[in-house]
Amino acid sequence: MEPASIRYKNPGAMWGNALAIKWGAAQKAVTLNDGKGQGNNIAVFPTYVQGICAQLDLWRTSKSYRNKRFADAIATWSGHNEVPSYIAFCKKRVPGLTENTIMNDTFWKSPSGIAFLKAQAWHEAGKPYPAPDADWIEAQRRVFAAAPPAKPVTPVADTTKAAGGAVVAVTAMAGVQAGWPLWVWLALAAAAIALIVGGYYAVHWWHNRKAAAVIAAPVAEPSAATADALPAPAALWSTPEVMATAKVKAVPKRKVSKKKTTKKQAA
Repeated sequence: MEPASIRYKNPGAMWGNALAIKWGAAQKAVTLNDGKGQGNNIAVFPTYVQGICAQLDLWRTSKSYRNKRFADAIATWSGHNEVPSYIAFCKKRVPGLTENTIMNDTFWKSPSGIAFLKAQAWHEAGKPYPAPDADWIEAQRRVFAAAPPAKPVTPVADTTKAAGGAVVAVTAMAGVQAGWPLWVWLALAAAAIALIVGGYYAVHWWHNRKAAAVIAAPVAEPSAATADALPAPAALWSTPEVMATAKVKAVPKRKVSKKKTTKKQAA
């Protein structure tokens, strides 16, 4: 009979839990009679791809394994059973892998990540795991396609759309785990569209209202007292003081002295 990890298409021989169910595992796990007395069980998956997805997703999201040293993480994964041989087995089959390798997303997105998953599946089964190469690659694609992207800087005008999207994402994840029927998904989609469209028009209505208020604001007219205090232009220039100042004084004529002609000069 094939090992349990192959029979149940569970390459990591992982326990039944919410994450396994998220990737399609049966609601009830199978109890293992492995003679170790640890009450071990194993999740049951319908396909190799789904089992590999759960294996990879657990490594990259669980606080027990995410961003941990390989040696520490594999000790936890194995339940501290035969840890030195487990480490040596994986290092032999994954180029560059050491006890200090950090098991982060950079590692899992690389070819080394797939090589490690295959090595772990081989160790758990006690023989090369029969899943084809295409299944490992497809599982890697699915897991990182489902991973949330980095948060972008959201403009103020788009906050309503972002909030609506966040609500839909959280609700959708709950729906995946609960197995909602088709009509629930259709209702969710309609509610999301209504939320986004309504928020969009609400934001634009508010901006338009502010602009209209600025345009409609009346221009302040001078009061009667202020108007009376300001002299009219004609009256200003007709005052005696201004007229006196405006007069130009005549420049006095310069007296030209006439030289007397002497008799000597006349001669």
